[in-house]
Amino acid sequence: MSRCLPDKSLTQVQAGLGSEAEHAHVQSCPGCAQRLRALARDLAVISRVLATTAEPATRTVRTARRWLPAAVGASALAVAALLWIEVAVWRAMTFVPPTMQPEEVSAILSEVSAALFSVRGYVSAKAEADELVPTLESEEDAESDCDGPDWLVTPGCGPAALTPTATSEWGWAEE
Repeated sequence: MSRCLPDKSLTQVQAGLGSEAEHAHVQSCPGCAQRLRALARDLAVISRVLATTAEPATRTVRTARRWLPAAVGASALAVAALLWIEVAVWRAMTFVPPTMQPEEVSAILSEVSAALFSVRGYVSAKAEADELVPTLESEEDAESDCDGPDWLVTPGCGPAALTPTATSEWGWAEE
């Protein structure tokens, strides 16, 4: 076994805190004396470097942002709630037309076709039918068909059927 002093004991001897036996061993052992001189030399270099160099600049350490995940979660929840409310309000405010039967669609298309391609101006299909076949209905009965909430989709009813206008020689409605 080696009888040399450990590094901790050499450090205590260098600082002047070692026992008399440790001081005596360092003076009698050339290996421990050499290690003590190397330790003193290293401490002198460290002291000189610390005395001549400036202190390192302190860095600001960012604190952990514990509120960030909560803020992101709350924002996502708010966006989801806003979208849900907007969709619900949009659906409530959007008018959904009632479904129409094929007969109603063909009646509307014939009205539009008559209005677009008429040479004499807009003449409703009901007015054309009245010219061809006389009916026994009175004026009040004919008007009652066009009074309800479905007057626009009722065959024979339309803007021209509700307001009679005279047409000029070019086919324009005169007021």
